[in-house]
Amino acid sequence: MITQLKKDEVIAMGARQRADYLVEQAGYTLGLAALDANVLDAVLPKGYVGEVTTVCDQVKAARQDKAMVAAEAKDASHEQQGAFAQAKVLRRTIARRASMAKRMGISIPEALTHMTSIKSAPALVAQLSEMIKLLEVNQSAIPGTGVDQIIKEGKALCDVLSSTDAKQEIKRLKELPEAVQKFYEQKGLLYTGLKVINDAGHAIHAADPNAAAKYNLAILHRHTGKHEQKPVPAPAAGAGAKA
Repeated sequence: MITQLKKDEVIAMGARQRADYLVEQAGYTLGLAALDANVLDAVLPKGYVGEVTTVCDQVKAARQDKAMVAAEAKDASHEQQGAFAQAKVLRRTIARRASMAKRMGISIPEALTHMTSIKSAPALVAQLSEMIKLLEVNQSAIPGTGVDQIIKEGKALCDVLSSTDAKQEIKRLKELPEAVQKFYEQKGLLYTGLKVINDAGHAIHAADPNAAAKYNLAILHRHTGKHEQKPVPAPAAGAGAKA
C-alpha cells in the first residue's frame, strides 16, 4: 500500500499534478531508488518501490487517453490549482529567507522557519497566512530586498485559495467521470510514493548531504524555476547498490 490517506485526499492531490511531469520525475527518482535498492529496502515497506513503479506505468498508460489529457488540461486551468503550487513555493521562500536570517544571529519566530506537511488548501492558507502576519511584523529583520513583494503575493494567494471551500472541491472531483477520478487517484498515489521515496533517500543518506540532495522533486516543480535534474539510469543487472 502506497499510502493510507483517504481516497478523496489522494484524488485531490492527483488533480493538482501534471502527468507528464510526474512520469518524468518518476524516471529520475526510481532511477536513484534502483541504485540505492539494498539500503532503501531497510527503511521502506517490502515491495514499496515496485508498487510505485506499477502506478507510474498506470499513469503512463492513462495519459495516452485523449479524454484523460483533456480532463487534466481543464483542471490545470483552475485558478486555485495554480495558486496552490505557487503558495507552497512562496512558503518555502519565506522559510529559507527566515532561516538565513536566523543563522546570521537575528531573532526570528520559529513559525517562520518551520513548515508542516500540507495536504489541503485550507491547511495551506492557515499556515501561509500566519507566516505572512509574522513576516509583516519582522520585515525589517529579514536581510535583502523584496520582502514587501512576498507579503503582497502571499496575501493574494491566500485570497485565491480561500475562495474555494475544500468541501466544494471534493464535491466537484466526485462529480467527475469515474475514469477521470481513477486517473487522478493514480497521479496522487504516484506523487505520494515519490515523496515517500525522497524521504527515505534523505534518511539513508543523512550523513551525506550531497547524496541526500539528489533525492528531490526538481523535475516535477520545474515550473517554479528550479534546476532540472536528469533521470539516473538503473544499474546493470548484477550491479551492486550504492551504499
